[in-house]
Amino acid sequence: MTAVRISRLSRPGVLESIDPERLFALLHPYADFFANRSVPIEAPGSIDCQAVIREIAKADRETPADLLDAISLIDELANTVAVDLLLDRVPAETLGIAPGGKHSSADIVTAAWLSNREKLVQTHALSRIKRVRSYDYFQASQTTAPKFVTPAEETLQQLERDIDSWHVERFRAQGTKVEVFENDEEVEFSIMHGSLFRRQTVVENGRFGFQSFWPVQSASAIYNREFGELRVNAKTAREKALYCRLLGKHMFGNENMFPTGVKYTLDPLREFEFDALVPGDIEGVRDVRMIELWLGDPDDRYGVITIRKGNDLLDWAQAKNKNIRIERRLISATFKMELEGRKTELAITVRPPNVAIYSRGRVSSTIEAWLTQRGFIISKQLPRRTRHEPALAST
Repeated sequence: MTAVRISRLSRPGVLESIDPERLFALLHPYADFFANRSVPIEAPGSIDCQAVIREIAKADRETPADLLDAISLIDELANTVAVDLLLDRVPAETLGIAPGGKHSSADIVTAAWLSNREKLVQTHALSRIKRVRSYDYFQASQTTAPKFVTPAEETLQQLERDIDSWHVERFRAQGTKVEVFENDEEVEFSIMHGSLFRRQTVVENGRFGFQSFWPVQSASAIYNREFGELRVNAKTAREKALYCRLLGKHMFGNENMFPTGVKYTLDPLREFEFDALVPGDIEGVRDVRMIELWLGDPDDRYGVITIRKGNDLLDWAQAKNKNIRIERRLISATFKMELEGRKTELAITVRPPNVAIYSRGRVSSTIEAWLTQRGFIISKQLPRRTRHEPALAST
């Protein structure tokens, strides 16, 4: 039976950055496995890390699944952002690490694997959500935002079974894990499930062969408590629709809570041109300019796309007498937003009907308020957008 594996193995240097005593504690339970591969795990300071990595890279049916999990998690989480997420969830004193010592990020993650594996796995799921920037958006079908109530363990398990059943019917590996992370503003769902079976060509000692395994695939969803909006990142449109339906059913008691529909539009560029990008009365926004525009051929059967890039495309269009009102199909636009008190500009990409890519931190509320007021976000609650005159250069 082949093992379920995630797609990436250890980066060079990660194992070497772990304290020898802690590395020995990590690998010693698998000493017999490594001994059979002529890689001795006998004492701290004597471990050949490169030999360990080589054995992990050519993992087979005999490779312990826990060992693969450990190395893969340490590989992915040995960075500053993930360590901060981990320490927010696990008290530092429970990790067995002396305060004030010299501890690498891999040291801290390894200590968490040895002392609190469950929390580390949860941190891994949360870190995947934080890395995702592209989402499709689905608005709740009711006028007020539905209240989210922390689900019982039985409810979560039923959600996992329903997701698992859908994937198994489509020849994916059996096994689904859903993690829920709540804060005051949003509820984040990490969804990990089996993918299609994979065989790939490998070479070892000059001989070619095949390696087979079930990869793990991840998806994520985030529910905004204030706006009653679910945003989903997944591979296919059918999978996104699945999560809308099942999260609505199990978390809110209504599988039609998040119907598919249009979230974004680029029509303001045609309607208002320069005026579409003025700051308006959104506090903190100093200037917005368009730096990239994707134009599709009216006959979209051939998938032909023209991409324009520049420092300020609307300024260029005016100078060259280009009329955006008669341009071809608008597929995607990228803006640069300048905020008061911030040295670097923010990049915002709008790709109708349901995709937007921008920073999801504290500035997201400002970005979303501007997108809504200028009409790039289609809102049922707000009246028709107000037309603001362009700001003067002297202001």
